[in-house]
Amino acid sequence: MYFDNIDKMCREAIEKYYVPSAVCAIGDKNGVYYKKAFGYSRVIMNEDRPDGVFSGPIPDNAIPATLDTVYDMASLSKLISTTMVVLRLIEEGEMTLPDTVSRFFPDAPEDKRGITVKQLMTHCSGIPAHFPIQAECEKGYDPAHAVLNYPLKYEAETKVEYSCMGYILLAKMAEVCTGKPLDLLADELVFKPLKMNRTGYNPMNSERFKGADIATEEWSPRFEHYIHGNVHDENARCIGGVSGNAGVFSCIDDLCNFAAMLSGHGTFNGKQFLSNQTFERAITNYTPYGPEMRGLGFQLTTGGFNAAGDLYAPLSYGHNGFTGTSLYVDRQTGMFVILLTNRVHYTRQSDGLYRFRRRLHNAATADYTRMILEKGTV
Repeated sequence: MYFDNIDKMCREAIEKYYVPSAVCAIGDKNGVYYKKAFGYSRVIMNEDRPDGVFSGPIPDNAIPATLDTVYDMASLSKLISTTMVVLRLIEEGEMTLPDTVSRFFPDAPEDKRGITVKQLMTHCSGIPAHFPIQAECEKGYDPAHAVLNYPLKYEAETKVEYSCMGYILLAKMAEVCTGKPLDLLADELVFKPLKMNRTGYNPMNSERFKGADIATEEWSPRFEHYIHGNVHDENARCIGGVSGNAGVFSCIDDLCNFAAMLSGHGTFNGKQFLSNQTFERAITNYTPYGPEMRGLGFQLTTGGFNAAGDLYAPLSYGHNGFTGTSLYVDRQTGMFVILLTNRVHYTRQSDGLYRFRRRLHNAATADYTRMILEKGTV
């Protein structure tokens, strides 16, 4: 059968404690050919506080993961929400790629005034990758000005440095532009058009997630409980759970809709979500100076060492997230692979996910190609 190796790899990842759970889907713009859930959305309860890194056995009260389990998207939020919001606003004439920070924040410091929407989307603005935003907010800054008043790290468009802080600023620019908060923009411009009915922010306070099984994340020494239903990213949590860099929660079916749109180059269910012109520009490589290849919000594969394995076509596109989520589309065939895990439930230090994910993408690519040749699906 097709994709038997995916079953084997996912079970192995659970058995070896690389991840507590794995929900995987494989498809293209025409449909989903594989979709299964493995492992447990929660293994360790609050009363069983961690003693080192968990290594089994799985307790009887562990909660099985299902196809309905909701996961923290972490940095995959940048693609699902912030990037798509900005691309839609560009199509509506509300924003343009050369728009500068000063258009939205006239009081921006001189060294930040010329930073453009394009530079923020391609992670080459000079804004550093990360810093604790709470410390800056305690100085009296709002989140946008916390980023704007922090020192630049390098000259814009001289290198790529993946920046959560740049995406926090980008989302705030979209909010200023429209007068609407990011979660409302994402609902209106992305989630509703793509029928992503179990996708959003702050699931513990949202009716759309009522009764949902939400995958549990890591133990918090600060709060003395496992993070559950709250965003894992500390900066996004500080901002209130709705942030340009993280905060989206979603499930596999909703992400299949999103991935089908990406596979269809902006088309979903026969309707245009993004124009072909917009989509092609979004997956163009704007950072030949490296070290990473970046489109507008998209991470582009190099054909070498990357999360999408060894067999995806060069300049394939997608994104991943720190909690163990990923979505990548092959540029040549349109095949997508979605992997959802809560790898941080055991420990954020675990690196077992990384090789497992590359192997999974390799096996998925090989089996998808074989299926197409034998069945003529596409």
